[in-house]
Amino acid sequence: MGFPDFFMGEFSEDTDFDETALDAARRELNDGPEAPREFTFACRIQDIPSDGQRGKVVEMDRDEVAIFQIGGELFAISNICPHENSPILAAGIVHCEAMTVTCPLHGWTFDMASGTMLSGTEGVADSGAIGGLGGIPVYDVKVEQDEVWLRLRE
Repeated sequence: MGFPDFFMGEFSEDTDFDETALDAARRELNDGPEAPREFTFACRIQDIPSDGQRGKVVEMDRDEVAIFQIGGELFAISNICPHENSPILAAGIVHCEAMTVTCPLHGWTFDMASGTMLSGTEGVADSGAIGGLGGIPVYDVKVEQDEVWLRLRE
């Protein structure tokens, strides 16, 4: 794909650019403050199992999120277990009192409020999986009437 005819010839290899100003502009664009993330509609509250034993899976941008309802409180975490990038945490073993979910494949346990991995890496080499071995992404949750809205936590 080429440039439009009206654009051709305006710049040549001999055109002088203020490289210092260009670098400053690039830094400002790339290093400036991030725009605050917006909440995105996820689902209706009645779509989430109320017993906390299973989660509701929703797509958020390119992420798969598991939303759990435990004791009237909502938790939203990545549905992807970082061990083998398995999309299964919504069907994991939920410990309601501890507010944790355990991946049913290999037993990795995550705190639902923080996403922190609590157990499961013993004897497992770092597979280089997404999220590293420290935990999984968590989402801020807000409810408006019967709608559940999510935003990736900073």
